[in-house]
Amino acid sequence: MKLKRYLAPNMRKAMILVRDELGDDAVIMSTRNTDDGVEVVAAIDPEAQQFKEEVPAQGQARSSYQSPEPDMQYSAGAAVQSNTEIAKMADELKAVKQMLENQLSGLAWNQTETQDPNKIHLIKRLVKLGIGWDLAQRLVSDINANNDQAWSEVLASIEAMLPVDEKDIIESGGIVALVGPTGVGKTTTIAKMASRFVMRNSSNQIALVTTDCYKIGAQAQLKTFADLMGVPVHVVNSEGEMYSLLSSLATKKLILIDTAGISQKDILLTQQLTKQKAGLNHIRNYLVMSAATQLSVMKDIVRSFEQVGLKGCILTKVDEALQLGNILTVLIENQLPLSYLSGGQRVPEDLEPVKARDLLDKAMVLGHQNQHLKEDEAFRMGMGKEISDAQ
Repeated sequence: MKLKRYLAPNMRKAMILVRDELGDDAVIMSTRNTDDGVEVVAAIDPEAQQFKEEVPAQGQARSSYQSPEPDMQYSAGAAVQSNTEIAKMADELKAVKQMLENQLSGLAWNQTETQDPNKIHLIKRLVKLGIGWDLAQRLVSDINANNDQAWSEVLASIEAMLPVDEKDIIESGGIVALVGPTGVGKTTTIAKMASRFVMRNSSNQIALVTTDCYKIGAQAQLKTFADLMGVPVHVVNSEGEMYSLLSSLATKKLILIDTAGISQKDILLTQQLTKQKAGLNHIRNYLVMSAATQLSVMKDIVRSFEQVGLKGCILTKVDEALQLGNILTVLIENQLPLSYLSGGQRVPEDLEPVKARDLLDKAMVLGHQNQHLKEDEAFRMGMGKEISDAQ
């Protein structure tokens, strides 16, 4: 095993040097702080490297010989046994590497906190709100962290970056479809929007449509709400029916479409009847998401439902959320406008238009109440991710 020493101003740059020269199989043997930064001693195991090169060659050799001679079987078996032992050694080296990476994340955390404690304090506060690691770093990158107004500047940046739908969907009218995963409250949100519309306008100016033919009782639930408001409900099962129905409802000021709840991983998502395409581009799809959803899942949901074409987002179950930084992160990173906040089951009271500052204030209140994730723990998680990405 050959050892090599690397000097760099910080741990991240040191890890990049190791990766570029020794590759992903490098093993960190030791680290220490120096006057100029950090010193990292790394190595790559020659046997593990040899194993990686031999396996493809052996696979190619096996494909060249369709029927090995009997006297070659014993030597082939020995080679397989040898390769198994090498593979076992490689796995052990990976385990050691993982252990060292965990230790390095702590070292990097301590070093960074010492070098720029005020900036790190800002990142910690953002992470505690639920803001994603990458966005948190971006928000503080150009901030003078030593300024007494630094936190206020960070909040102002979030408020400026947060996309909010200035037009009230109910007032704007048109054809609006609510899409999203199962159980996020699309049908209840439709009822709240329809009820509020009827309070301001005539029930003759609105129509409700459902494409949900999968969930038991979904149509019945929507029809119950509609009957109370005196609004008709139309059921659509195909794209052709959708064309025909929308043409017949052309005089309505507002048409609300309740779609089937579909997982972001479901192939049926590509068959969504409201998917933007030639002839149906006048349908505005709004993604409905629960505020209680984890950040990684939110990102996955937005990424998947973008293929149907999204005009904006409606956030439900705000009263169940532990953090709101997750939705702030997703909206800012995807520049997806937020239209309504919904918290509670009351129709139509528990639905409100969005103001960026109000949402940010809610996020800060929840951040102060949230004690399940400590600041240091959250920051270590982010630092560990940064080192991992560098490799």
